[in-house]
Amino acid sequence: MTTLETQQRGLLAIIKNRPVDTKADAWLERIAGSRQAAMVSEIALWWRRFQIESQCRYTSRLLKRLGIYQLEVQKYFESAAASPYIEKLATGFLRSLTSHAEPLVASVAKFELACLAVNESVKRSRIVWDRNPETTIRALEQLTDLPPAEIGHFYSMELGLDIPGRVACSRFSHP
Repeated sequence: MTTLETQQRGLLAIIKNRPVDTKADAWLERIAGSRQAAMVSEIALWWRRFQIESQCRYTSRLLKRLGIYQLEVQKYFESAAASPYIEKLATGFLRSLTSHAEPLVASVAKFELACLAVNESVKRSRIVWDRNPETTIRALEQLTDLPPAEIGHFYSMELGLDIPGRVACSRFSHP
């Protein structure tokens, strides 16, 4: 790699709070510990949070309620090769949450992903919820209390262009 390429990659790593070997380059070493680099990193992270919030309405609201929104955006920003295009950034962020440890976060992220996909194709999406998705989405929309998980039950939601109203949901008991 050329020195310029090394510096550019190093600077990007510094901005994304990724590990970078600065020992070989005095300029990178100065930049890594600077107040300005920290400020640029915080601005970049703020911009990502703003973009994600505008595109991932329900997921960002849920993450904020759980007190983990900034952490999840930061984890995604630090680990993923995030697209500069907002549509791809939102999709990538939502995909990163589809196997989240908190089942409700995973369900809401899958729901928003499915909403994006249903507008692009006739493919159906199925999402399993541990609580009523209608009241959950309404609570996120109206900023009211979230409904509790329903022990012993789950909801199966399907989204598709061929479904009347594009959404169908059924409640089932666990076997």
